Amino acid sequence: MAMRARPVPMLFLSGPPGVGKTTVAWEMFGRLVDSGHWPAFVDLDLLGACWPVPEDDPYNERMKARNLAAMWQNYRAAGARCVLAAGVIESRDRLALYAGAVPNAVPVLCRLRAGRQELAARIDRRGRERGADLDKLTRRAAHLSAQLERDDIEDFCVETDGRGVPEVARDAVKEWLRLAGDVGGP
Repeated sequence: MAMRARPVPMLFLSGPPGVGKTTVAWEMFGRLVDSGHWPAFVDLDLLGACWPVPEDDPYNERMKARNLAAMWQNYRAAGARCVLAAGVIESRDRLALYAGAVPNAVPVLCRLRAGRQELAARIDRRGRERGADLDKLTRRAAHLSAQLERDDIEDFCVETDGRGVPEVARDAVKEWLRLAGDVGGP
C-alpha cells in the first residue's frame, strides 16, 4: 500500500502595494518558527523579477510559479512543512497556478486590507526611501484595492489600518491555523 503524501499548508498573503504583505509575512515566519512550525517563505514578486516578460503574461506569473516549484523542492529537502507566500493574487486561477507548483498544497488566501489614505501614506513613506513613481504606485494600489474588495476571492481578510505588524501577523497566523489545522512541524 502506497503512503499518502503529507499535505502542504500554504498561506498566500495578498493585497495592494503598500498594505504590508512582505513585512507581515516575515513577522509570521518568525512566529511560526518560534512556535515549532517549519515554514518556508517566498516573495512572489521576487520570483518573477526577470526581464523581458512575455506579452501574454505581463506580471510574469508563469515564471513565478516555475520558480516556486523549484524552490519548494529545496525547502522541502531542508525540512520545511508549510509555505508563506507574499504577493498579489488577483484571481482564483492565479492562486491555483501557484498552489499547483507545490505538490499536495492546501492553499489559503488571506487579503490584507488598508484604507486608501493609509495605503497612500505608506507608499509615500516607502517611496521616499526608494525614489519610486509614487503617483503611479498610489493609483495602482487604489485600483487593485477596489478590485480585490469587489472580487472577494480571499478565504479571510485582516485589517491593517491603525494596527502594528505584530498584531496583524498574530491575527493572520491565528486564522490560518484555525482554517488549516496543523501547518507542519516535527
